[in-house]
Amino acid sequence: MQIPYGVNHNMTEQQYIRAPKGLAGVIVDQTKLSGVDPSGQATIYRGYTIDDIGEHASFYEATHLFLYGHLPCEDELKEIKKKIDYERGNIPEKLFDALKLSPITHPMYYGSYGVTLLGQYLAPEWDFSDETLFDHAIKLIAKIPVVFTAGWHLARTGTLIRPDPTLDHATDVLRMITGRMPNKVEARAFESSLVLYMDHGFNASTFTTRVIASTLSDMYSSIAGGIGALKGPLHGGANEKAMEMFLDAQEKAKAKGVPLKEYIIDYIKDKLAKKEKIMGFGHRVYKVHDPRTDVLAKYVKQLENGEYWLEVLKASEKVMKEEKNLPANVDLYTGVLYYQLKIPIRMYTPIFAMGRIVGWTSQYIEQVKNNRIIRPTEEYVGPTGLKYKPLEERCKQ
Repeated sequence: MQIPYGVNHNMTEQQYIRAPKGLAGVIVDQTKLSGVDPSGQATIYRGYTIDDIGEHASFYEATHLFLYGHLPCEDELKEIKKKIDYERGNIPEKLFDALKLSPITHPMYYGSYGVTLLGQYLAPEWDFSDETLFDHAIKLIAKIPVVFTAGWHLARTGTLIRPDPTLDHATDVLRMITGRMPNKVEARAFESSLVLYMDHGFNASTFTTRVIASTLSDMYSSIAGGIGALKGPLHGGANEKAMEMFLDAQEKAKAKGVPLKEYIIDYIKDKLAKKEKIMGFGHRVYKVHDPRTDVLAKYVKQLENGEYWLEVLKASEKVMKEEKNLPANVDLYTGVLYYQLKIPIRMYTPIFAMGRIVGWTSQYIEQVKNNRIIRPTEEYVGPTGLKYKPLEERCKQ
């Protein structure tokens, strides 16, 4: 029996589990944070459905739920709000100085770069006490939006929109992104999207965060890795691509003199005929319907040109259901919602991270509290038996 290179030769071949590529369908660990409910119809946040919390909970309530396992009582809510607002307003000035040197690039770079710097400023030494874990989780949750927004504005205009800790978190973050004070409906719509993005089982960025955590690296390094994974267009970025698709279709519909809600059907069919991927549709968990879209649809309707955009979204969903039997996912709707809020498209994925930071930090804590290093085994399939040759002999015919 031949045992593949890369495995422990003291074990038999039968003791190895050959996982499918991409780990699709593989359960790698247990979590109490989020996942699919037993019926397979919804995703659960600590016992609550994701759409229930997304529609009703504030950012502070949902954060408390993830970190501490329950929705906060009045005193607990006041305390976590106080901590998050304080930490959002308390940024090392040298971080801003460093971000001034950043070039104009995709803003996800500002996040991975800025979080690493924050770790150097705030946690040069690391331990795994509860005080350290929960304190730095709140620091990261509060500060990461400032890192992204400061990097964005400093690189493009040289101006810095500082945080205002007297404002609610979602209101202040949206203000820092757009440079204007949002109204209550806009702030709540934005806040709901952050809550809906907070966690979603062992997705690529969360699993990356947990892999790094399993080495007992610090929380900042682990989150920087998660940001890097989210930057990939197959994970984050779908909301950007979805909105770019709608804007391209809108321009072409206008040139043809037809309403977008009608033209989008032929537009999508044409893309499918060309074997192009339509972003914002399909999901490994939600095979029939993504309930998060129901929550977001209520806010899309309340924002600028809401009826117009809902008609476009529903027409898009209808044609994709008929042609590919794929439901819309949350990214199709956040793309439109963020456009209604006049957020630059390049900032859509960083907003994803501003919500997902709650899940990442909670997943980090859960990993290190019951840790075993994540180290799968490979099967080497390359050549063997080669021998080194001197340079003068290496390339002779």
